[in-house]
Amino acid sequence: MANTTCTSISNDPKELINSWFTIPFIGGLVIALMHDSHHLMEGEYVAFFQSASVSVVFWSALANGNSIIIYWIDQRWTWLEHPIQRSVIGIAAMLVYTPIASIIIIYGYVEFVLDVRFEKVLESRSIFSLLTVPMGITVVVSLWQHGKGFFMEWRQAAIDVERLKNENLKSKFESLKSQVNPHFLFNSLNALTSLVYADQGKAVQFIQKLSEVYRYVLDHQNDEVVDLKTEVDFLKSYVYLNKIRFGDNFEVTYTNLDSVNSADSVPPVTLQMLIENCIKHNEISKENRLHITVEREGQVIIVENNINPIKVAKQDSNGLGLSNIISRYEMLSDKKVEVSPTETSFKVVVPILSFQS
Repeated sequence: MANTTCTSISNDPKELINSWFTIPFIGGLVIALMHDSHHLMEGEYVAFFQSASVSVVFWSALANGNSIIIYWIDQRWTWLEHPIQRSVIGIAAMLVYTPIASIIIIYGYVEFVLDVRFEKVLESRSIFSLLTVPMGITVVVSLWQHGKGFFMEWRQAAIDVERLKNENLKSKFESLKSQVNPHFLFNSLNALTSLVYADQGKAVQFIQKLSEVYRYVLDHQNDEVVDLKTEVDFLKSYVYLNKIRFGDNFEVTYTNLDSVNSADSVPPVTLQMLIENCIKHNEISKENRLHITVEREGQVIIVENNINPIKVAKQDSNGLGLSNIISRYEMLSDKKVEVSPTETSFKVVVPILSFQS
């Protein structure tokens, strides 16, 4: 299944202003009121303003800096796939960034605002005491950010699982409908009737192929993926039935489909649905022959056909086949299905997945 990262860095100006200025200002003001309210009570407004300002800087730098670091970590180690690494690296990054950023802010405040040598501050206070407040703030904010990231990824994973279930149900329905619908069965029986009188040997072979098509759908309707060789064998049985139906007006050419290994997989009935899509959306006659090529190039399979536009959509055309394939690939892999229509041809590129069914 494709990785899902829920943490993100917003580009919305309003959110950036809130993140870097509005929220830090409110937070810094609250901290200053909690720790330095005596400055206000004693009329030392400049001192209070300085305290509030440095609190705002602390909040903005630590909260947003750690947020950026969390975003960077989430791109590489997700909670769902690498929970231990994600936890260790997240904590380590926080413990490294926060003290460094805090010391820089404190140094700048002491040296340039208070005009006091930083060394003199260290003579009266330890580094640990200087970092107590910023570290405490960072721990609270980081725990919230990490917890939010974990919850969002867990929630997204649950949604993805549910979506995959729904897509599989839709796929089962679509594949069964495309094979066991009255139009397909009626056309197959018509072709069989003609063969029984014209060529009994070919009629027997036709029945065998028809049985293989139905058997494949029933055997693999619950599978998320099937091995490529099984899918190709099923495809050839399906093409054979349509070849009998359309004769020389329908042709499918296979290239490099014999070079497969046990790890090569695709979602079930993917190739068949692409061929079916060609049949549904094109005129097939002596004047408008349909030629389809099914070719393997590396780790993709390319299905391409010439275009013979039809004036009226066929009765068994519902437009769900291609979108169904695209949706299933989105749920199973990061690899994308590519669709390239032109004025004279229609090409679909489906990736070969590399895991066992």
